[in-house]
Amino acid sequence: MAELLGAGILFLLTNFFIVLGIICAVLILRRVSEERRSPSNTFAWLLLVLLIPFLGVPLYLLFGGRKSRRKARLKSEISRYAESLSLRETPAENKLDPLVAEADAQCSQGNHFELLPDGASTYQRLLHEIDEAEHTIHIATYILGNDRSGQTIIDRLAKRATEGVTVRVLLDSLGSWNKTRLARVKIRQCGGEVAMFIPVLPLQSQTSANLRNHRKIAIFDNYRAITGGQNLDNRFLGDWPDEARFTDFSVVTQGPAVAELSRTFIADWTFAAKQSPARYKEILQYIPEEAGNSTVEVIASGPDIPDDPLWEQVLRIIQEFKQHLTIVTPYFIPDEVLLQSLLVKAHTGRRIQLILPLRSNQRMADIARFRTLAQLHTAGVEILFYEPGMLHAKLVLADDMIALTGSANIDARSLFVNFEIALAHYTAADIRTLSDWAINLKKDCIDYKTAMSDASRIPSKLSQDVVQLLVPLL
Repeated sequence: MAELLGAGILFLLTNFFIVLGIICAVLILRRVSEERRSPSNTFAWLLLVLLIPFLGVPLYLLFGGRKSRRKARLKSEISRYAESLSLRETPAENKLDPLVAEADAQCSQGNHFELLPDGASTYQRLLHEIDEAEHTIHIATYILGNDRSGQTIIDRLAKRATEGVTVRVLLDSLGSWNKTRLARVKIRQCGGEVAMFIPVLPLQSQTSANLRNHRKIAIFDNYRAITGGQNLDNRFLGDWPDEARFTDFSVVTQGPAVAELSRTFIADWTFAAKQSPARYKEILQYIPEEAGNSTVEVIASGPDIPDDPLWEQVLRIIQEFKQHLTIVTPYFIPDEVLLQSLLVKAHTGRRIQLILPLRSNQRMADIARFRTLAQLHTAGVEILFYEPGMLHAKLVLADDMIALTGSANIDARSLFVNFEIALAHYTAADIRTLSDWAINLKKDCIDYKTAMSDASRIPSKLSQDVVQLLVPLL
């Protein structure tokens, strides 16, 4: 009798988990079909969830989310609130160039632009701005290192907090995972505030742990900002010699465009800190005075936005440039639409140049790009590999008419999943400065044929096949 009872309980439990798995799978399939994904990504998740639900369902809960309805509602609330407070008129249609993005972006004139060409200059400028800030310091970063640069920055922030400056630091829970406990305690004890963005474990949050805040924004007195791809650790920043330091740059913006950067920071901050945006009325209302003659467009992209404005801007640039296009990126894994657009333009004889690290710090990304680069090389795209070390810069230049800088890589994670921030630059002098920076990279690059002549740089067919199966799930 006991054996029959045990068998019956086991049968019921087994069927319960099967039914539960089917229900979860159906809900996930509905969510995947509703989201705008690449066909390969949609098919990969559908196949995994249907055929191996006990593996596919938990993997999707951990890594599959692409849009956050909760975050989108908060972003809309903050945007509406900020617009109601803003004293400025709606920006007029930009007539400088046809490549201006229209989705979730704001274009403003009267800004100051400055390039910080390496880790030393960014580090020095960041410390200077922290020391000179009069009332407010807002910093968002993906990685805060427990090393010399990270600790120095934390020490300066803590000092300013004790002096009465409002200090808010927003850290991504994954990028800064298990590295920042002491730093957080120090800032808080000195009167500053720290918030962690979306816990790594999905049970700790109503939002998918897959959604990471990859934005790098430092705003001082709501008037000056530093943006780009550099995180706060030794690999990116420092004014001492370090052969392992990545090659990268940041941009200083001062003027009206900083209002949009502040709005983005406050949206992320109130979400992570579980605060009401009404607390930040003065910041959301403040529009900095003009500080120069640069025209800048701020493009925030991520799971809190219905569409994919950054991807749309990159696609628009590729499809509409007339003469030459340069893309600098550490990780190059374009989706099918971007890849086909590049191939079509290359076949029409347009000049396209890719500048990539010879070896990045992500081996899987290097394998994933191999077949794509072979296609583009055959189509006539000039591919240059930066030899001295890790190239981490993100830059798109088209026809001397537009430059795109910021935190996003040319891959599906940056363009479709992560919270990213970008600046589109439309002023000739600014574009020329960025173009000169890219040109300077070439002296340390080798071409595609030279790179591929070394057999050790060609991944095995098996590794390529395995990575190609995984790429759609990234």
